[in-house]
Amino acid sequence: MPRDIRSVTPAFETLRFVACVCIGRTSKQTKREFAGYSVGKRRKLSVVPYIAGDMAKELMRSVQVTNGDQPVTVEEIAGKIEVILLGLDEKTAFNLASISTEEREEVVDLIADQIRAMMLTDYTIAEIEKKPEPPKPVEWNGWQGFESIKSDEKPQYKWRHTWADRSGNDFVGYKDGACIGRIFQIDYTAQRDKWFWLVAHVPLERPERECRSAGWEWSARDAACRTEKCYDAIMRLNGKQA
Repeated sequence: MPRDIRSVTPAFETLRFVACVCIGRTSKQTKREFAGYSVGKRRKLSVVPYIAGDMAKELMRSVQVTNGDQPVTVEEIAGKIEVILLGLDEKTAFNLASISTEEREEVVDLIADQIRAMMLTDYTIAEIEKKPEPPKPVEWNGWQGFESIKSDEKPQYKWRHTWADRSGNDFVGYKDGACIGRIFQIDYTAQRDKWFWLVAHVPLERPERECRSAGWEWSARDAACRTEKCYDAIMRLNGKQA
């Protein structure tokens, strides 16, 4: 997963990045109202405070901004961004909504550079020190590539033949009276010597499973143990008592 740019990019570069992102995520309609429907015509500059406010909030979340001993507010930053946006000439502003990607990017780059220059000139900018997050517990239905079922491990729950009047290689597991899964062999497949296991429908509306809830094991014991582990892990992943 890509890392947060704020953790790998110098603060002064983050300023420009955030400005570009904020302009990029502004809706087409808002850009059109700022740009006008022709050069200098039908512009709605009432959208400027919205654009500036959104950008100021994101900037203040991304870097540490100080002005000597005086606190810096989002409103103060937003006001200065408004001045920059209103200071664009009408032709430049119109190109922000151009059908030409090159023309749009030129305007975005110009705005971002001016905002970065303003922030670095008027304030002291520093990276936000982030406390390291504790590692999250790894939970993959109780089953990871390096995990194996111990040679002396036995199923913990009750397993019985799927059909009461029929014996054979087909079993259903129960925990506290609720079905947790099934294990069986399929004679007519290439895996006929293995046992297929699957976790039963868990009592959750939309459970997070994280990985497979079915597979193959070489023995009935292993298949039953695997089913139990995965069922319990699915319940833990969803905040339920296993």
